[in-house]
Amino acid sequence: MVRLTKTVNAPIILNRVQTIYTACRSVTITAAPPDLVQQILDQLEPLVARQRKAIADKGCFRTISSTQRHVLLLLDSEGPMAMSRLAEQLDVSLPNVTGIVERMVEHGLVARIRSEDDRRIVSVAVTDAGRQTVEEIDLVRRSQLAAVICRLTVEQQQRALRTFTELRQAAEALQLEESPTHSQGDGR
Repeated sequence: MVRLTKTVNAPIILNRVQTIYTACRSVTITAAPPDLVQQILDQLEPLVARQRKAIADKGCFRTISSTQRHVLLLLDSEGPMAMSRLAEQLDVSLPNVTGIVERMVEHGLVARIRSEDDRRIVSVAVTDAGRQTVEEIDLVRRSQLAAVICRLTVEQQQRALRTFTELRQAAEALQLEESPTHSQGDGR
């Protein structure tokens, strides 16, 4: 295996139609045939589609929109967030995010928090009901993936475990590289 670090401009394409992310960054890559990553993504797509369908079929989204689900997932993973930052993350205007959050507050999924220091600053946090919705989504995803994994032989399951362990480790390393403290250094 050859590992090298270089700057790349890599658009990630979903369904071969929509470019969702393009950035120039320094990344560590493993030399591989050019279409290998695309082939892997093509093989994973039916699994992802199966999970999305199961979530829709189980009614996880009856009371929330896909944008509200996105907000829940953001807040659940990153913690409370200022309204302005949330608008930035969603790439919508502040008045637009205010309407989204208002409907989520009405459903009890999020709560507004005013800053003690500056009452003009409003943050949004996921509530217990919001966390329960995220957990329901995760449970449906896990059960769908478990159903697929159970169809594999023990040897295939062991190979899958090794592969997904390596994927998790790669994701953790990438997250560390992308973290603000890593890119800015620790200031010493």
